[in-house]
Amino acid sequence: MSSGSEGTGSGLGAQLYGLLPEVYRTRDNGDLRDYLGSCGEVLDLVRGVMAQRLADAFPDHPDAQGWTLPYLAELLDVKLLSPAEPEQRRELSQAVSLRQRKGTPGSVAEVAQDVGQYAWDTEDPRNEPSEPVYLQEGWRRVAVTPRVGQPLLPPESLGALPLPAGAPARRHPALPAATVDLRYLSRKVALPPRGDGSSRPPLQENVHGIPAAPGHFDDVSRRTPDLRRPSARQGQVHPKRVAVFTLPRVGFFPPGWEFGDTRPLPVPPEPSRVLPRRRQGPLTPEPESGDYVLENLVLPEGVDVIVGNRPLVMRNCVVQGNVYIDASDTAHVIEDSIVTGMVTKNLGNELVVRRSAIGDLLLEAGTLDVVGATVEDSLLGSLVSTALVTLLSVTVLETMNVERCFANDSIFAGSVIPRPGEGNCFRYCRLPEAALAAYTVAGQPAEAYACTSEVPRFRAPFLAPFFGVPGTGVLASDSGARLLDGAEDGGELGAYRHRRYALRDEAVLARLRESLPAGMSAILVPDERLGLALPVVTPPST
Repeated sequence: MSSGSEGTGSGLGAQLYGLLPEVYRTRDNGDLRDYLGSCGEVLDLVRGVMAQRLADAFPDHPDAQGWTLPYLAELLDVKLLSPAEPEQRRELSQAVSLRQRKGTPGSVAEVAQDVGQYAWDTEDPRNEPSEPVYLQEGWRRVAVTPRVGQPLLPPESLGALPLPAGAPARRHPALPAATVDLRYLSRKVALPPRGDGSSRPPLQENVHGIPAAPGHFDDVSRRTPDLRRPSARQGQVHPKRVAVFTLPRVGFFPPGWEFGDTRPLPVPPEPSRVLPRRRQGPLTPEPESGDYVLENLVLPEGVDVIVGNRPLVMRNCVVQGNVYIDASDTAHVIEDSIVTGMVTKNLGNELVVRRSAIGDLLLEAGTLDVVGATVEDSLLGSLVSTALVTLLSVTVLETMNVERCFANDSIFAGSVIPRPGEGNCFRYCRLPEAALAAYTVAGQPAEAYACTSEVPRFRAPFLAPFFGVPGTGVLASDSGARLLDGAEDGGELGAYRHRRYALRDEAVLARLRESLPAGMSAILVPDERLGLALPVVTPPST
């Protein structure tokens, strides 16, 4: 006999069996329980289908399937432009509200922030700027002739700091004065919180003063219309243009990456953030058995990781030293990590590197028929290998000296020592002109397909004082088209293809063309000053 405490293997089946009188469950030899379990499985499937159909009707529901998004977009007459599914869900969920506020400064800034994803993903939330996008309308900066008798709005209504008592009337921020007052410094400032602890919005100090940083987001000086072709450096002061200042792309190196999360423990859990890296005392020794696992660590400068016996598994770590791998007959993995020094592999099977930045990668042993390392979506300072290397969406900043290489969607910005005839394969890559010519000799099998020799332009030059400057390896917006959309899937080449920087910028501009009034255009201007803390000043007594 079966007891009433036994389950049926199905949620609804167990409920049905539990609703039976005790006498039926006591006399049941198992057949009734199995029958109700079968019925419960059918009901579970029906309930699952109904729940899934309900979730698919709402794009912001966590259980909604991605394939339904184009159909919902067609229903709402929304053109999905974002390259990633999370941003597409936000586009759909905010379509109606943005359409009602179409063309307003608030909606333009919201579109740029949601689609572009310019916020920095820092380890310490205290390093994250509060305003990743700042909008500046071009007509507000055009020098015009003042009109006599026009009433002046209060300074706070114009986003300006109030003037001190007794200040001349000509300093009023509502006056369109074009002459810069060299006695005062014009800048964006923060105000102390109110008495109840609530924050106050930042204001512009000395609107008519000399700009603290000309050409940046807090430059509000009046200019004559700039008729040049608009770009991040020119053409922003124009009544038909809107300058969208954004945080620059920092790549693998957001501010504070070398310190990790410095907040005092315990840190409250944040579902929207991955577990941050932290300094957690000395490096743990290599275990006697199992994998040598290093996770969420920031090792002090000069501390090396030496692996001699066990497979190395390094995830989400910062090593400001070197990594030596001498373990034989084992595979090793490095993911979402930064190694400023050299990673050396003398023995062992394949080394897999994903979404990481490594100063120098050296493979001292291996053959041309066995893959010694597979590197995906990563940034390398230099690469030297005697074994076969597979590169997928990789940027090599300096020298690459490899006996045999399979590469796809990669950038080789420095020198490449070509070795044609070894069975190499470069597809959709950027190669130096000499190396590209060596791999595409007429009359011989081509080892480079759909490649280019355009010189890449990086936001932060790789000849910076040290490896790890924010923006290292990030393509500048004025790079060639073959670099920004020359990948096999239409994305950008190099280490940040998986982050879709170029595609996100294109999506922002396309979305703003739909949001702005007819005849107006938007300009994306990366501005590192948005990442700096504003100076705090006390409002003057009026």
